[in-house]
Order: sequence, then structure tokens, then C-alpha cells
Amino acid sequence: MKNILKKDKGITIIALAITIIILLILAGITIGTLTSKKGLINQANESSYSAQKETIIEKIEADLYGEKVKTGTTPDKSKLREISRRYGTVDKDGEVVNIYDDGEKVYEINFSEISGWK
Repeated sequence: MKNILKKDKGITIIALAITIIILLILAGITIGTLTSKKGLINQANESSYSAQKETIIEKIEADLYGEKVKTGTTPDKSKLREISRRYGTVDKDGEVVNIYDDGEKVYEINFSEISGWK
């Protein structure tokens, strides 16, 4: 008679448990990378706000240069305040434009960041 040897092919419980543990560790690392203080999601939000801020600065500068073309003189601080109010609120000192989104202050633009005025 022939002896037929069977080889069991399959995953043992130990291998399955090790695989699950490794996957849980990798999932934890991934979630931590995405949601931590310096994670990818926060960096993406900061980049988005930075791009929005630069867009507002460029719009204000374009308006200032348009004013310069109209009048032939470089706009002063009062004109900068007036133009800045189109895009946000100007603080009491008149040095910062505050930009809000849904009633929450998102960022602020200092007048020193804006070029094109006296």
C-alpha cells in the first residue's frame, strides 16, 4: 500500500494573530501621522489658509496699484484701511486686517505684509 502524505496548507492561528497585530500597529501609526498636531491634515489646513491669505494680500495690492494708476500718487495708510475693509475688518489700531470665516477669525494680515502704499 502506498502511504499518502498529506501536507496541510493554511494559516495557523498564530500567524493570523501576528498578522492582525501588525496591521493594528500600522493602522495606529497611520492614524497618528494624519491627526497629530504636526500631522498631514493640519499641515494641509495651514497651507490652505496660507494660500487664502496670500490671495487676499494680492487682491489688496492690486486695488492699491489700481488706485495709484487713477490718482497718480502712491496710496497712504488711510486708503489702505479703506481698501482692506473690502476683504475683512481692520483692527482699532489700523495696522491689521482680520479675516473671518463663519464668524471665526481664521488669520490676520499685518499692513507690513502689504506692499504698494506709503
